[in-house]
Amino acid sequence: MKRLLLPAGALVLVLTACGAGAKPAPRVAEVGARLSSVRVVAARRERAALREARTVLSEFVPPPGASAVQVPPGRYRSAHVLHESAGKQLAEVAEAHGFWSVRKPLKPVAAFVRAHPLRGFGGRGAEYGTNVPHFLRWGRSSPAGSPAPKRFLVVTAVALPRRTIIRVDVQIVWVYPRSPAEKVPSGTRGIVLRGYKLHKRVTDPAEVARIVRWFDALPVSPPGIVVACPLAPAAHTTLSFRGAGAAQLAQAVVPLYPPANVCSPIGFAIGGKRHQPLVDSGRGPTFARRLERLLGLRLIHIHR
Repeated sequence: MKRLLLPAGALVLVLTACGAGAKPAPRVAEVGARLSSVRVVAARRERAALREARTVLSEFVPPPGASAVQVPPGRYRSAHVLHESAGKQLAEVAEAHGFWSVRKPLKPVAAFVRAHPLRGFGGRGAEYGTNVPHFLRWGRSSPAGSPAPKRFLVVTAVALPRRTIIRVDVQIVWVYPRSPAEKVPSGTRGIVLRGYKLHKRVTDPAEVARIVRWFDALPVSPPGIVVACPLAPAAHTTLSFRGAGAAQLAQAVVPLYPPANVCSPIGFAIGGKRHQPLVDSGRGPTFARRLERLLGLRLIHIHR
């Protein structure tokens, strides 16, 4: 399996609290147990995604007469396109790929591939290579709005003398687990929002509970990702989670535009201690949009 990320870095899992009655920081053994638990869950999710990727790959129907082949680097040098990645995803991804060889021209092979799409994937278009060797590449992905994990499929057919080589790449995105220690403290009774021309205090228990639930459901930014992100100024809103007596228990810095991703994560600190950044799931309204709708605010007006 090919990993698209660097080895995971250490997570900071020390939980502190502010104000009277604060619990002492957990012992080193407790922190180690939490870290171990997160890694166990992450490994389990990765294995499940890899099994799914291999299952999807096994469902590919090659043209009649095609045989599975190994294509090591250097073989079929004129078909260098076979060694290109199917695309880098800024997330945890499990991959599987396979090669087939068939003694048929590219045109009938392309017709067969188009006539036998894999279930559960929508079309994203095709790319035709006009230089020698000619090739066709089809991109597919799981349907938008699907509750299943994001899935990507790329089929590349390359025309070689007296044969066509097919490469199939399957990518399954899986979510890195968020530690239970990295959640909004249970003693939160109010939330203060500050931003551009904004100062809003939320004290309604139902609204506070809903915002906390949304925030705690945000996925953690996968550790170990190193990405060259462009420098772009962006507005943000700061959420201060307050306990009894207005004591600040935790704080979040939420980018408003562009939506939170690996290049614009949501900063999060508990008791002044920074934790692993968070990102939006990429499905449905962003966390900032949901805040707007719930509280009747307009947070992103300066970028519209």
